[in-house]
Amino acid sequence: MLQIYWITITAVCIGLAGVSGDKIIDGEEAKPHSRPYMAFLMIKRDQKIYQCGGFLILPNFILTAAHCKGQSITALLGAHNHSKKEKSWQEIPVKEIIPHECFNNRTKVNDIMLLKLKHSAKIKHNVGTISIPKRGDPFSPYNCSVAGWGRTETNGKGSNVLREVKVNVNVHILSISQIFLRGTGMKGDCEGDSGGPLVCQDNLNKPTAVGIVSYGSKRCEDPGSNVYTRVSAYRDWIEMKINASSSA
Repeated sequence: MLQIYWITITAVCIGLAGVSGDKIIDGEEAKPHSRPYMAFLMIKRDQKIYQCGGFLILPNFILTAAHCKGQSITALLGAHNHSKKEKSWQEIPVKEIIPHECFNNRTKVNDIMLLKLKHSAKIKHNVGTISIPKRGDPFSPYNCSVAGWGRTETNGKGSNVLREVKVNVNVHILSISQIFLRGTGMKGDCEGDSGGPLVCQDNLNKPTAVGIVSYGSKRCEDPGSNVYTRVSAYRDWIEMKINASSSA
């Protein structure tokens, strides 16, 4: 994930703000394949390879951050340690990159993007989808978590294995398009985790991707809130783009 997140709102795209990237601070290694929806994204941009997180919402669609856009993207599904190949791996090229039309690369407003895979993933116990909320759907702010392969300290190295950390949403500063939160102490996300999901329990106690990692303090260890794109605010946009791509 990136270290800086932006909260500017444009006049044209009413209040829909986006996400940049982050790392997992003061977390722990996730149980292998306990988050089958996680995608490790390898992004080619200007002859360099970058990484982001993402999450599978349909067998052939991944949701991530728009600033993770590149000339080409490959999704690695079913991975725990992205440096050690496993039988569970499904490496699938992205066929279509669909960033939000109003994404602003300078301000990071509307930082949300859909990726259509070249072919559908094979859904198994270690590769699966996660649900996303509709506008207005409630969720528990006290049982949330973030996961990623990003750095574990400012300017440090990324993690080879998937790491996770529990966080709580600050219910006093929710907006229509953003979620603000921070774990206890210095817990949170940081550079390299961009595009990954903020997962909370819905009213049926089912894990739901309510946010996308956006931005936070310049130094990941600094106190303060991290900001996530609120997925429910973009539910109509997501469905519209999936329908348009599927019928093309």
